[in-house]
Amino acid sequence: MKYFSYLMIMVLLVGVGSLFILKKPDGTPWLSFGAVTEQVKQKTNTLLNDAKRNLETVTEHTTSHATSTSQSGAIYKWQDANGNWVYSDKPNAQGKSQTHTLDPSRVTVMAAEDTSILNELAAKKAQIDSKLKNPSALNPTDVKQLMLDAKNIQKLMDERTKRLDQAIEGN
Repeated sequence: MKYFSYLMIMVLLVGVGSLFILKKPDGTPWLSFGAVTEQVKQKTNTLLNDAKRNLETVTEHTTSHATSTSQSGAIYKWQDANGNWVYSDKPNAQGKSQTHTLDPSRVTVMAAEDTSILNELAAKKAQIDSKLKNPSALNPTDVKQLMLDAKNIQKLMDERTKRLDQAIEGN
């Protein structure tokens, strides 16, 4: 079996090699290194030009979308029924909203915050809710941890509101 594989590979190599030696009726070889490299160059240039064209299209769509969404640079701010501040790129449909114009050269895009804490808090809330149904099951250390978590969340929300206010006011 090993010799058969060797023989088949040799036949294949001789067959391909003979295409470089055997000539067509017009006297040119069936294959030449120049023709192969020319075809490779043409295919490469075609792929490169397609890639450039696609990149330009994506860039145009991205910049046109970015300029259309941030052309006005307006941010709207209002308080909801619970007294919480709401920030949006659209004005409040139910009432008044303060309009702030942002200077695009001073806007810094921040990375999204890690929201895994929300899943942990939801699990803790579910535990606490189940314990609240039976008041005798409340553990003082759980209550203390809940208060610490609430203070940390409040601190995070205050910092976020402060950063948003600073960004809107241009400080």
